[in-house]
Amino acid sequence: MANAHPNQTKKQGPPKAGERPSVRIDETLAADLAVLMSTGANFSDAVRQAVGHLADIYRVGWANGVCPEGTAPQVLAYQLHQQATPEPVTGGYDASDARPPHLARRRLAGPPPGAHLPTAYGETLLGRPTGPQRPDAQRPARA
Repeated sequence: MANAHPNQTKKQGPPKAGERPSVRIDETLAADLAVLMSTGANFSDAVRQAVGHLADIYRVGWANGVCPEGTAPQVLAYQLHQQATPEPVTGGYDASDARPPHLARRRLAGPPPGAHLPTAYGETLLGRPTGPQRPDAQRPARA
């Protein structure tokens, strides 16, 4: 059957710089964007930051041999840095809307210290079933 829009062809591969790809926003994506944008980021910055973060995870996984290049690494854990609580704003002069500069050239993180183990589950390593380590580990995965 003929294409509904003969002038449009489905593109393969990532968009080129300067293009304006579109994405349908469903309820899950809208909720995720609301979380990212609650920090003061606009839509474009939130998407850039999220895609950049995920791409860095892929690059580090491939560079350190965690998974074959071209496959998605499995994230087993992440670590957050505790930020100091900022002083409350007392006036307009104390407020700052300066955003951190965009990092055009990112550096890959080095390999983790010690011997690298391939992805393995606790049951395999311990030889017995393991229960959830945290209360939120029992939450169902998002569909």
